[in-house]
Amino acid sequence: MENILLFALTVVIYSFVWFLFTNPVAWTEYIKPIALVALIALPFNIGGNVFTIAGNATAEKSVYSVLSLYQRAEQDAVTLFGLAGYQKAGHDVETSIGLAGYQQAGRDATTFVGLAGYQQAGRDAQAIIAIALYQRVGEKTRTFGAFSVLTRD
Repeated sequence: MENILLFALTVVIYSFVWFLFTNPVAWTEYIKPIALVALIALPFNIGGNVFTIAGNATAEKSVYSVLSLYQRAEQDAVTLFGLAGYQKAGHDVETSIGLAGYQQAGRDATTFVGLAGYQQAGRDAQAIIAIALYQRVGEKTRTFGAFSVLTRD
C-alpha cells in the first residue's frame, strides 16, 4: 500500500515539474508525458526486492534504483544517482554518484562520488570520493569527512 501511495505522489510531483518547463496547449499533450513519468517511476516488486528507474519505494528486502529520492528497505537500499534523498536500510545503503541527504544503515552507509549530508551506520560510514557533512558510527561522530571512512572499531 505504501508503494502505491509513493508511486502516485511521485507521478504527481514529477508531472508537475515536467509541466513547469513545458507549455502544453491541449489536454492530449498531457497524456504522453504523464504516461512516461508513470513508466519511469513504476516500482517492480520481484520476490520482495523492489526495482525502479526513478521512483521512490519501500521493500521487504532491498530497493534498487537508477535515480531515487526516497528508499526504505529491510536489507539494502541502493541508488545509482542520488539527489538529496533519504535512504534507510537494515543492512547497507549506497549512493553511487550525487547528493545523499540522509543515509541510515544497520551496517554500512556509503556515498561513492558526491556529497553526503548525514550518514549513520552500525559498522562503516564511507565517503569514498565524496564529502560527508556529518557521520555517526555507534558512539563515534565526525562533523566533516572527506575521502574517508569512519569505522566502529
